[in-house]
Amino acid sequence: MTIIKRNRMQGRMKTVICYFLSVFCCTACSLDIPYENQFSDPDAITTPHTARELLATAYNSLPNPDFELAVLGDDFVPTYLINRNANLNNLYKWQPQPIEDLSLSLWKDYYATIAIVNAVLERVDGISVTTEREKLQLQCIISEGKILKAYCYFNLLRLFAPDYGDGAEKDGIILKDQFKLGFLKRSSIEECVKAIRTMLTEATEVDNNPAEIYWFSQISGYYLWAMLELYSRNYDQAIIYAGKVMEAKGGYDVLGESVYSKFWGNEACAERIFSLFTTNSYYKDINYDRNKGDHLTLNSALLNLYSEGDIRYERTVYPLEMAGETGGVVIANCLGKYNKMNWEKKEIQYIHKFRVAGACFILAEAYCKDGKEHDAQAIEVMNNYLAQRRATLVDTQLTGDQLLKAILQEKWKEFAGEGERYFDLKRYRKSILTGWNSNMKDKRVEKDDYRWTFPIPKAEYLYNENVSQNEGWTKIENN
Repeated sequence: MTIIKRNRMQGRMKTVICYFLSVFCCTACSLDIPYENQFSDPDAITTPHTARELLATAYNSLPNPDFELAVLGDDFVPTYLINRNANLNNLYKWQPQPIEDLSLSLWKDYYATIAIVNAVLERVDGISVTTEREKLQLQCIISEGKILKAYCYFNLLRLFAPDYGDGAEKDGIILKDQFKLGFLKRSSIEECVKAIRTMLTEATEVDNNPAEIYWFSQISGYYLWAMLELYSRNYDQAIIYAGKVMEAKGGYDVLGESVYSKFWGNEACAERIFSLFTTNSYYKDINYDRNKGDHLTLNSALLNLYSEGDIRYERTVYPLEMAGETGGVVIANCLGKYNKMNWEKKEIQYIHKFRVAGACFILAEAYCKDGKEHDAQAIEVMNNYLAQRRATLVDTQLTGDQLLKAILQEKWKEFAGEGERYFDLKRYRKSILTGWNSNMKDKRVEKDDYRWTFPIPKAEYLYNENVSQNEGWTKIENN
């Protein structure tokens, strides 16, 4: 998309947003007003063009908690500067209040996105199309809307519900599938998984391959489907859909150095599957200021895992001169990636969500866990990936938990600072990753700690007695 076209799209998006905000302001401006009541004009969407514009506002509403989730995980260790940022320091230490604050923000933003998608999907039947091109455009909009909604539900489920392995019958999230007010209860985790699977089944029936990677495509639908099946321990299906992604992207060649060198920049890159487009500042909270340095640096336990020549190291680690706590200058191993771009005053255009490397890890883990003696296939996937990253290959004799540890270790190295590690810790904190924080004195979080599941915000349950609070978190009663 050219800059001129992008600016035009942003201008139209702002017009649509302003209209809906004007409706909202005429009713109320409170978190206690459900998002389904914020938009009301059925005549606002009359063509595929206006439907696309409103769907673009849904993409624009998506939250980006990658940094905060990385802070909760074991990617970082604090510098002395973190003491000057109480909220970040408390989040790093898993104090309840910043987790509650983060929960409120994420719940609000994900459900705001869902509300906009519902507005689009409920109005498309009223759009008349006269050409095959318009018909295809509308089909793609519906497909993207369902994937976008599934994406929101899946992330809400991973954050606000216990892990699937802790009990699929436990409370999941609220499935808000209609554009209207409803006092709904939380569906079970299994019911949520089935609902997300249905959305993805319907969405991926459409052969949608947009030119830009910041619209959901059929391939990104398969990627999300593979993630869902891995999460729900349906390993055979995870293998199928991760395999579809790998086939569509041409296999392992897109993981090589010539392609990866473009990934953490603004050039087109064949490894990307879905990235959010942004013109706003991103990942700035890691930095204290440009004179002293960052609040957090990379965990040495992670850095020591990279082998010489591993191309991931150069993109992950940014050696930076920082002011020492007692004076002088020290060389700190700060995060590269988005942080390096900020330090070098380079515009961040892509916030990466799905990439081919991620499909490799889904495929390898599913092979390792499927109980069908597919360790050799898991090793083959990993070593094809690692060869492209110029990293040390996995020992071909590894099996079972030792192989799974190796897979998760390589995944940690690939996604450092991107928040993905948090979800692996939540899934495996009771087994092979139980000692993840043993050398982190400020992260005394036990494997059965209630904070692994985010709290349901007060604004959601206060006026809806059908909504339960997660175990361990306070539920304020409405007297």
